[in-house]
Amino acid sequence: MSYDPHSNEWLLNRFETYKDLRSRDRAYWCEKYGVYVITRYEDVFYVLNNPKIFSSAGGNLLIENGERIGKTLGASDNPVHADYKSIVLQAYAKENMARVSKVFTEKATQLLSNKTEINISEVTEELGAWLSTELLNSPLDKEEANKLTLHTHKHHPLASLEYPDPHADFEFTKLFARIKSKMKSGPGVYTEYVNNNPKGLDVPALIVGPMMTGPGSTAGALQYLTLDLFYENKLDEVLNDHSLIPQAVNESLRFRAAVGRFTRTVTENVILHDTFLKAGDRIAICLESANRDADAWYNPDEFLIQRTDKTKHLSWGHGTHACIALAISKEMIRIYLKVLLEQVGKYEILTKPEDLKYVLMFGGNISIMSNIILRKL
Repeated sequence: MSYDPHSNEWLLNRFETYKDLRSRDRAYWCEKYGVYVITRYEDVFYVLNNPKIFSSAGGNLLIENGERIGKTLGASDNPVHADYKSIVLQAYAKENMARVSKVFTEKATQLLSNKTEINISEVTEELGAWLSTELLNSPLDKEEANKLTLHTHKHHPLASLEYPDPHADFEFTKLFARIKSKMKSGPGVYTEYVNNNPKGLDVPALIVGPMMTGPGSTAGALQYLTLDLFYENKLDEVLNDHSLIPQAVNESLRFRAAVGRFTRTVTENVILHDTFLKAGDRIAICLESANRDADAWYNPDEFLIQRTDKTKHLSWGHGTHACIALAISKEMIRIYLKVLLEQVGKYEILTKPEDLKYVLMFGGNISIMSNIILRKL
């Protein structure tokens, strides 16, 4: 099967396809999207570790929107990238993270407690949307934030070729204008940058990126963790020993990355093993394929909580463009699992693997469109 991450059939069978691609070309040419597909751990790591040769400034999506290029963390290089990062880092100050962790625990407990049946998809989407807006001190009210983080994320034409919504562009434009207006006077760590911005950075555009991609990647990580524990029969292992929670989180992030791939633009002629890449070529680096590479991992297709490999997974990137929210996201996933284990106890999963439907979202997030239902035994 050829590389086509917008196809549900491909998404359902992607790990087998990745295995086939890793056994063949180091750089597989995909005519449909005009990119070389990079699937091996060694090569993906090399690309991520060399941002000057493999640029993000040309955009990091398969289907790129020219308006966002160079204006967001994901679609910029240094020094612009460093300037944007300095703004966003304020949201991750220790005092803010401590506050968010406390409230996230309370919210997760509220959503997961005293239920005979739980729709994990709804719970995790709400937690993801809340985390993104709360952490960023968004100037939007709850209804507006939900539109941006949930509706726009799922239905914006750039988010998915399978779920286009002709009204989404209009909604997105209205919300973006309101963000700009509210950020001039509203509370939050970004207001001073809107009113006193000596470098002329497009701060509202910067905020929209995390608000659109953050909920999807967070919710996806929580959903995948839930599925991994049930489908791989590992729930009892963690129920019996809560000290394994951090390891379970880390293994789930490796096993099924919520963000499947990013794209880069080659800035100078370079040879990647036996493939000549010329300046201007686009490549797609497949993080989830790298995480299943047998040359980097012992039994990579097995979910092993007490894994002893020293290799670091690449689920949230590496180097200059590593996910800036990695620390807080891992903490929220850890909290979610702790609360789930405490509240859920003995549950069964009603959703079967063959019932799952996947879709590629904005930012490379591979989201589950099916409801994940747990029922108390």
